[in-house]
Amino acid sequence: MASRRETITLGISLWIAVPLLVLAAFLSAWGLEPERTEAFVGRFPFGNYPLKALAKLDLILPGRS
Repeated sequence: MASRRETITLGISLWIAVPLLVLAAFLSAWGLEPERTEAFVGRFPFGNYPLKALAKLDLILPGRS
């Protein structure tokens, strides 16, 4: 049986890793299919805020038009 310290460490590492994996998958999808990804995000409540962030990120990244 895992000790309490090991359980807490695993919980914290999962708490950090899962959102990072979701963000990586989202950015990969956005890179492959930007129009479809933006349409998908735009359907969410308050979807205009992530779309504004994607537009700013698009200006920063090289090689995107």
